Amino acid sequence: MRTIEVEAKQQLMEKLDKNLLDHAAKLADGNGPQIVDVYQLQGLAEVHCYLKTAHQFDPAEVDALLQFADPLEAARYCWEMNEHKYSFPICDLLRETRAREIFELAKPEPPAKLSVREQLRAAMKEARQHPAPEERAKGGGAR
Repeated sequence: MRTIEVEAKQQLMEKLDKNLLDHAAKLADGNGPQIVDVYQLQGLAEVHCYLKTAHQFDPAEVDALLQFADPLEAARYCWEMNEHKYSFPICDLLRETRAREIFELAKPEPPAKLSVREQLRAAMKEARQHPAPEERAKGGGAR
């Protein structure tokens, strides 16, 4: 796997963990959970466990799930709609179920603000990659 793919998968794994914990925390809000809430959390936990321990992600699946604000909820929905007996084709299921129309999409992350020192390093690196054109001699040089 390329570094970018590894980073994207790591980002997805972290987001899946956060999503599960967020759903669990919601159970503590308000007047306490209802039985149906506990069952929904159980379903999310099962999908979470499968995705983290057994599913063989391809890069397209990682990218597709990262498009959602709550990729775990989108994956759970696909899990429920999956009619494939021996596979879990996430991209196909997201498309077939029109999940992009149902679930909130992730907001683009703002670019990381670089420190002044990091900005200077980046500018110096770019300058080294693109050397300035040689200056012409001034004066009465022959043409």
